[in-house]
Amino acid sequence: MRNQQEQLAAGMQALTVCVFDGGWNLPLWAAQQQGFFAANGLAITLEYTASSRQIIAGFLDGRYPVVLLSADNIIAYQQNRAELPVPGEPDAVMFMGGDDGLLSLVAAPGISSMAGLGQRIIGVDAPDTGFALVLYALLEQAGLSRGEVTIASLGSTEERYQALLAGRCQASLLRTPYELMAVAQGCRVLAQTADILPHYQGTVGAVRQRWADSHPAQLAGFLAAYRAALDWCGQQADAATTLLQQNIAGLGRQAAAQAYARLMDPRRGLRRDLQIDRIGMDAVQDLRLRYLPGAAGQEARLRYLDGC
Repeated sequence: MRNQQEQLAAGMQALTVCVFDGGWNLPLWAAQQQGFFAANGLAITLEYTASSRQIIAGFLDGRYPVVLLSADNIIAYQQNRAELPVPGEPDAVMFMGGDDGLLSLVAAPGISSMAGLGQRIIGVDAPDTGFALVLYALLEQAGLSRGEVTIASLGSTEERYQALLAGRCQASLLRTPYELMAVAQGCRVLAQTADILPHYQGTVGAVRQRWADSHPAQLAGFLAAYRAALDWCGQQADAATTLLQQNIAGLGRQAAAQAYARLMDPRRGLRRDLQIDRIGMDAVQDLRLRYLPGAAGQEARLRYLDGC
């Protein structure tokens, strides 16, 4: 496959896509490696964010025209309740659904139940957005309040995984494949999102409306390449498993195979139809109303690309 300079010289359009690092990016890696982006006229640069604050900042200033992030991050943005103020009218539009979050609550060795999390440090990206609200629901289901644990902002899934292994926290919500890698290091999965939320919209793809209006061909090309890559991943298990290992440091073959199976699971894995679960979006909003002070009466005006 040609490098990006060669692609640009060939007349392809440059496009920066910002994501959180993790196995859910498998279709993006496949689209790059297998040339699906290039076939749709795109020279893609993938950038990895360390936090929701960073990705929203880049979304605001135009560095990241396309972002894949949690639906809750977009709701916070649309409510102008993100960590950074949104100048003018928020205009995010969601154009694809990615997954249900692929979330597991993982505890350090020696903690065998939810009850063991009392007075422990639990790592999150940010305490009032993203998947932290799912954590509060899991704790409440187990009879624990937010005040009975210490919530620590520790960044992305990969950073929280490292913090868990280093002892800087005793539990965290981890996304595939980091929960599998943690278990291989002696940690334990205590709960999963599906245990309490049969419908939950995790990752979404989003752009700003003004960008979508002025770059329809790029957005259509991105979606076409992503769909082709998803199909390839579903048909090429061995090669896709290798691709996971190539992109995630420390991922062994067995864990990679397990991660591939989870990602390709037709019910709980990556959304093959790219549809956004509207009931799942309601669940995201409900969690905000339940756990965020002042959220009542501030439901976001959510925008969706036609057909998603």
